[in-house]
Amino acid sequence: MIILSDVIQEVLNSGAILVVDPTIMQTDPDDFLDRYGHSLDTIALVAKSRTGFTFYQSNSAPKDRNSGVFFHSFCTIADNMGIKVDAFIHVHGDNFLSQNTDFRVFNSAGNAIPLYVCPSQENFSKYIATIAQEVSRYPINMLVLDSLMFPTKKACFCDRCRRVFASDKNIERDFSFEFLESRTLLEDWDQYRDSFVTQTLREITDTVKSQKNIDVATIIKADEETGSISGSQESFGQNLSELAKITNKLIIHVNPWRELPNSVDTLEYQQLLSGLSPISEYTASGVQHSLYFWNVRSSEKLAIANRLKEDLRAESVFIETSLPPDYTERRALNLGF
Repeated sequence: MIILSDVIQEVLNSGAILVVDPTIMQTDPDDFLDRYGHSLDTIALVAKSRTGFTFYQSNSAPKDRNSGVFFHSFCTIADNMGIKVDAFIHVHGDNFLSQNTDFRVFNSAGNAIPLYVCPSQENFSKYIATIAQEVSRYPINMLVLDSLMFPTKKACFCDRCRRVFASDKNIERDFSFEFLESRTLLEDWDQYRDSFVTQTLREITDTVKSQKNIDVATIIKADEETGSISGSQESFGQNLSELAKITNKLIIHVNPWRELPNSVDTLEYQQLLSGLSPISEYTASGVQHSLYFWNVRSSEKLAIANRLKEDLRAESVFIETSLPPDYTERRALNLGF
C-alpha cells in the first residue's frame, strides 16, 4: 500500500520541488506547511488550473468554487516562512474556455477538440497575460507556464487559423491536414502554428516583466510517443529555438503519457535519455533547463527522475505525485487518437 505522505516526504528530502494542485492533492495550507514546512526550500503551487479556474481572487478569470483562496493563502504563508514559491499557470489547456465558441480548437474534419483553447485567438493571449500579471503580484520566485501549446499536430483548423495561411499560400481555405501533406506544406504549417505559441509567450513575458523582474519558464512536452524533445514542434507547436529567444528557462515534461523505466540499467532508460539529449544544444547557449514528472509514487520512480536530472545536468526537478483527473482524455488528444 502506497502512503502518500511518505512519498511526499521522500520527494522533499531528495531536493525535488513538489507541485501542488488542490484539485488533485486535497490539503490545507496550514496543515501541509506545519507537517512539511521544515523540509521546504521551494514549493510549486498551481494558481490557474487546467479546469480554467483560479485558486485566488482574479479580476479576469473564474475562481474555483472549492479552492478559490488556496493559492493566495498558501503563497502568503509560505512567503512568511521564507519558502520560495513557483507559480504554475495552465495556458491553452483550459476546460472552461474551450467550451466557448470563440476559442474552440477544431480538427480538419471540422470537429471541435475539447479541453484546449486555440492559440491563434489574440483575445485569449491578452486574457492569459492579464492572469499572469495578477499572479506575479504575489511573492513568487518564478512563473511557470504549462500547456502553452496546440493539443495535437492535427489542429487547429478553425476559420481563423486557416484564413491567413490559405491566403499566404494561395490555396482554398477549406484545406485539410492530408491536403497539406500532399502539397508538402506541413513544414510551413508547423512554422505558422509555432508563431501563435511563441507570440503568446512573448505577450505573457512582456506583461509580467513590465511589472516585476521574475523568471518566466515554459513547460515543453517531451514524450517518447510524440518524438520526445525533437517532436515537440510538430506535435504541439513548441519551437524550442524560438521560445528560448524569449525565456532562458525551459522545463521538460518527461514522458507525460508513458511510464518511466523501472531501472537506469535498461535499454529503455538509454532510449529515454537519448530522446532528451537535444536539450544540451540549448544549455550550451545559456538556456537553463529543469525536468518535470507526473505520477511519481515510489522510491524507484523518484530515483529514475533524479538520475535523469544528473545525466542531463538539469537545474531542478518538479514532481507531481499523482495524475490529472482527466489524464486519459488528454493523453488521447495529445497522442492524436
